[in-house]
Amino acid sequence: MELKYSDTRLYNLKRKRDLKKILNVSSLENYIEKANICYSPYIDKKAKPRLIENPNNQLKIIQRRIKKYLFELTYPDNVFSGIPGRSYIDNAKYHQNSNYFIKIDISKFFPNTHREKVYNFYKEKLIMSSDIAEIMTNLSTVNLSKISNNEVKDFVIKKEIKASNHLPSGSPISCVVSFLANFEMFNEIEKICLSNNCKVSFYIDDVTISSTHKIPKTILRKIKAITKKHFHEINMDKSKTYLANDYKKITGCIVSKEKELIVPNKIKYKIRLLKNNKYTIDKKINSVLGLINTAQIFEKQKYASLKYDITKKLT
Repeated sequence: MELKYSDTRLYNLKRKRDLKKILNVSSLENYIEKANICYSPYIDKKAKPRLIENPNNQLKIIQRRIKKYLFELTYPDNVFSGIPGRSYIDNAKYHQNSNYFIKIDISKFFPNTHREKVYNFYKEKLIMSSDIAEIMTNLSTVNLSKISNNEVKDFVIKKEIKASNHLPSGSPISCVVSFLANFEMFNEIEKICLSNNCKVSFYIDDVTISSTHKIPKTILRKIKAITKKHFHEINMDKSKTYLANDYKKITGCIVSKEKELIVPNKIKYKIRLLKNNKYTIDKKINSVLGLINTAQIFEKQKYASLKYDITKKLT
């Protein structure tokens, strides 16, 4: 994989006044050391407890501007980490004609993408001056050691999150920066896969490997070594190997043994629930139509009569 870093206007920034201009801010003083006050992390307990680190609206606006400039780079075809025009469905389609799959989940990907990795990306890849790279890193990361929330602190200890200063889970730039800051790791993984005649794609913390022939067992061992070298770990509980006759679940999509994308059961279940409620409320009607449109990305004629019925009611 290759990236031409000079394609973004963030490249080779050396002066604060140039950074202020490109980010459209009047002052950078609050972001030199105080960007962390823009976060109020908490533990979401709706399903499986997870750490949420949403920046406030002011910081989000600046992060979206940074993201816009990072999207000036041209990303490889097998990268789907929040890239415009590419989705989790496109990631599955990339492997649709393969027979054998290995799905790998990188454990605690954002928390283990620590501040130093992000700083090195801005400093070494985008050739920024040290002080500009420092500011950009402050704008891109959160430092939980400075957060006075005991529940969050307990969660960090329990989950063995080693880097308290890392990419935040709720930031609009974390998906793309996680790829850029870990580019060397992903590049090494790709080389291993290509040397074994396998395809590989990257969707944030999901690595999908596929081939028309059986995939050597040594690949997983080599990738584990690569991730460990870059201070990441593979979550073996979430990683899975699929054979030719298996139904493969890839980033929320299902690839059948006939190499067809089929509607995931989760979407079918939601449509059935809303349908049973007779979709009498406008919000529910729109929800059903949205789910049907998603289902039809997988199977064009799926729920065609239901969609016709609902659309007719709206006219």
